[in-house]
Amino acid sequence: MNCYFSIDLGTTGLKSSLMNENGDLIISKGQEYEIVSKKSGWAEQDPKVWWRALKGTVSAINSEKPDLLENIKAISICGQMHTHVYLDKYEKPLRNALTWMDQRASVIIEKWKNEGLDKEIEKLTLNFPSTTYTAPQIIWIKENEKETFEKTDKILLAKDYIKFLLTGEMTTDPSDASGTMLYDVKNNVWCDKLFDIFNISRNLFPEVKKSTEIIGYINKQASVELGIPEGTPVVNGGSDHSVSEVGSGLLSEGNASVIIGTAGVLASVSNVPRRDYKNRIICWSYPIDGMWDFLAITQTAASSLTWFKNTFDKDAEDNIYEEYSKLAGSIIPGSEGLIFLPYLMGERTPHWDPYARGVFFGMGMNHTKGHFIRAIMEGVVFSIKECLDILKELGLSIGRVISMGGGSKSDVWCQIQADNFKKEINTLKCNESGAMGNLILSLFALGKISSIEEAKKIIKTEKEYKPKLDNSDIYRKGFNKYKGLYRSIKKIYEE
Repeated sequence: MNCYFSIDLGTTGLKSSLMNENGDLIISKGQEYEIVSKKSGWAEQDPKVWWRALKGTVSAINSEKPDLLENIKAISICGQMHTHVYLDKYEKPLRNALTWMDQRASVIIEKWKNEGLDKEIEKLTLNFPSTTYTAPQIIWIKENEKETFEKTDKILLAKDYIKFLLTGEMTTDPSDASGTMLYDVKNNVWCDKLFDIFNISRNLFPEVKKSTEIIGYINKQASVELGIPEGTPVVNGGSDHSVSEVGSGLLSEGNASVIIGTAGVLASVSNVPRRDYKNRIICWSYPIDGMWDFLAITQTAASSLTWFKNTFDKDAEDNIYEEYSKLAGSIIPGSEGLIFLPYLMGERTPHWDPYARGVFFGMGMNHTKGHFIRAIMEGVVFSIKECLDILKELGLSIGRVISMGGGSKSDVWCQIQADNFKKEINTLKCNESGAMGNLILSLFALGKISSIEEAKKIIKTEKEYKPKLDNSDIYRKGFNKYKGLYRSIKKIYEE
């Protein structure tokens, strides 16, 4: 059986999957690893744990399906953005990788704002600077770990480091390069002016190649360690969220995807780059050539419900979420006036407010546990709807919405999305959208498919939810209260 290998290098774990050409998942194995935090606000990872996790998942696959590794036609990889590895002249890591979660570069961002440099950066990259990006973290290392920086010969993003170990080749792709704050997103090239402004050598970074390009082949050492045949093609890949979007069916303009996972991610694509002058929406390059990715992020989405479970049902089994969905389904839309602001860890899009915190508003003696659960679901969707309205404001036309993540497993949560967005909601037959996206990149790279229409046929939807207009009217009123509530207490958050 011909199969295609997907590596998804996440923030807290790596997942290896095998799929066939038809888009059917054959097997998937994951392995977790930790974030290292030596000081408050620091978030690092030892790159060796990624390789160990890859070896562990491949071994688990081989134990269960011993004949499949010999039949791998290509490998594609997606990974956490921004996280980067410092390599010396011997191509060995000099220190732990700095992850996208690391906040130590906040002093750099404040300096840029005070000097007005942030405006220049926005013009050159289409995006506003934050501690998440790679460039300010590099500057922090340059200023505070001078010896490490002086020994640095190359800087590779997380997934690109794994590709290097697999093939010996150093490359990156447009979607991941977009997260460095050293990339001209509009023109899809490294930005020489930013390298000059930051006084960072352009030679530290590898060449940018298309996500659908074969960049190398499994070398002898990787073959021995993993058991994958030497010479297996390795595809360039992309950032984890964007490859998942490809796997969800975002292959042309007109649709959106929503992930209700730990965070909430709303995404849509366009063949024209757009800058949000109000600095709410992110615009990055996309793994599909000639397209751009528009992202909005709710900081705590399904994790709001996880917080509720850990606080009030700590000893419950994991299937408690099925019970939660049933309880929420027994409550009428609008939760009888109970409104939840899902800002348990601040909020990103559209407010970018680190001081914001969660709120239950409008509690009465009539409200039960089910009301609180439904209000959480509705509050998370309100946050995503606020982002969806901004996409429309920027000129993106949205037809149907693909729902993914833990929230897509709840019929109630999916219907709440349909009623709020006034859009048809679809879920996917294959929940591993990252693996599906990697499959599509591999098929393009090998010439197995040559058009977007062929790629679309591989992705199969499962359930469909249509908006109920009576509910939509209730939610319109609740949504206006939701927005007004944040505006009313914003100053209190700051105080």
